[in-house]
Amino acid sequence: MKNVLFIAPTTYKLPLDKNMRKKFEYLSEISNLNVIAFANEKKEMNLENANLYFFKKTKSRFYNYLKIMVVSLISMRKIIKDNNIEIVCFQDPVSSFLSMLIVKKRYKSIKVIVETHGDFIETLGLEKNLLFPSLYKYVFQRLSRYTIHNADIIRAVSSSTEAQVRKINKSKTIVRFPAWVDFDDFKDIKINRDKDSKFRILFIGSVTDRKKPHLIVEALNSIKKENVELLIVGPTPNSKYLETLKNLISEYALDDNVKFFGEVDRERVKSFYSEINLMILPSVSEGLARVIFESQATACPVLVTDAPGMGDIVIEGQTGYIFESNSIESLATKINQVEENYEEAKHIGTNAKDFILKNYSTENFKFSFKKIFDSV
Repeated sequence: MKNVLFIAPTTYKLPLDKNMRKKFEYLSEISNLNVIAFANEKKEMNLENANLYFFKKTKSRFYNYLKIMVVSLISMRKIIKDNNIEIVCFQDPVSSFLSMLIVKKRYKSIKVIVETHGDFIETLGLEKNLLFPSLYKYVFQRLSRYTIHNADIIRAVSSSTEAQVRKINKSKTIVRFPAWVDFDDFKDIKINRDKDSKFRILFIGSVTDRKKPHLIVEALNSIKKENVELLIVGPTPNSKYLETLKNLISEYALDDNVKFFGEVDRERVKSFYSEINLMILPSVSEGLARVIFESQATACPVLVTDAPGMGDIVIEGQTGYIFESNSIESLATKINQVEENYEEAKHIGTNAKDFILKNYSTENFKFSFKKIFDSV
């Protein structure tokens, strides 16, 4: 097995839950695994055939980007030397710039994989209040161009992330497969979503302008049905957007119809999936959101935008529903369609579950990485 180092701006919660342990265990079955990432505390861990190096995250995503650059430079050299690293896998084209520079200058025999999990140019600006958004965009474009051009292979999670890479480098070798989802953790959830007095809609994700939960609020105001309830679950990194969203809810007198739950643990997430009637993701910028896979694995009907990448797994009328991006009218029409024809929606949810479990699995995830490690 090859000696592999993953470097990521990803944040993990310690102690690691069963899901994350399983992910690292799968990767350690096909490589001698080393990981540099963030967590709620600084800690080094050793799992079987895996060394995990966690650094404490900061409150700012931007500072985390800077920190992973500096930390990876300091820690990366020692890890490469001590573990005879043969492959470095960067999980973001922007934050990996300095590390990529060092690898290419000092370790010419090391092969480099660059992963892209979402829109690495626009995401930060859509989630944070930036003073000079055009400057950030320019810098991110320059950094990502370097890392992509110098990668030996690219791993994209969706057709949209692949297309973004193609705009930068048309000839680069790209392998596409989705992010880690432990379907075993969702497929056997006890379901209690039969439509009763309430039709429950779930939004799950960062409460930001990139994810656009305000569009669901606008649609609820348009359809004006007292029995429809929106549950908003996820972190709130943009205080200005959150305030605007709450003001909008009050303006439309929807305070009794919209509930906020903040960021919750995995078990609570599963309980939401078991009870809600429809999951809506109104994002205009996505890689291939994990929450779509999770929802479909529980046979929950999903409604997503026609943004690039969504159609990889959501097929209109077969494995879910699609509405026109940024169109309140289109979203409201689809919500009404699902709510008024819920037996049909449940059948589509079941189709989606069958499709996902047949075509995607944790074994496929492991096999896809092994194929990259063997061929790079």
